[in-house]
Amino acid sequence: MFNRKKFAIFLVGIIGIVSLMACQKPNAQQSNVIDTEGTQKTVLEMEMDANYSSSDSFENGRLFCVTEDMEALDAEVYFQMDGESGIVEIKDRNTDEVLWSNTWNENVSGVTVSVVLNNLQKEKEYVVQFTGTKINYAVVKVTFESELVQEKSRPSK
Repeated sequence: MFNRKKFAIFLVGIIGIVSLMACQKPNAQQSNVIDTEGTQKTVLEMEMDANYSSSDSFENGRLFCVTEDMEALDAEVYFQMDGESGIVEIKDRNTDEVLWSNTWNENVSGVTVSVVLNNLQKEKEYVVQFTGTKINYAVVKVTFESELVQEKSRPSK
């Protein structure tokens, strides 16, 4: 009798967990994908502190690609910095062609800039990159309002 009660509670718990997981949207577990009102957004975020190293490409850059060729891609770039200067660039990873950049000097309490990137191709990789001097703290957050943008964890060869 006692074992049946434990088993029943265990079974109800498993059914509840499976039910909750089945209701999740496919990308809900990815921290860089947000679904608001049916519009999927991809967010690339970097946060640097006083130990920031401009030579560490995984600290100061995020790779992304698009799943279809795009004539124009809208993005918002949020920037905050406690430091001397900082530059944020979005560029083609293989050619280093800069598609967009902005430079800030002195401290920045938090600004958002709207950006349009033109002629992105699905076979290419792109990078959001930050370079700064005398950085105590910096945040770069790029939000793409398209389900066609995917963050990549490694460059393809």
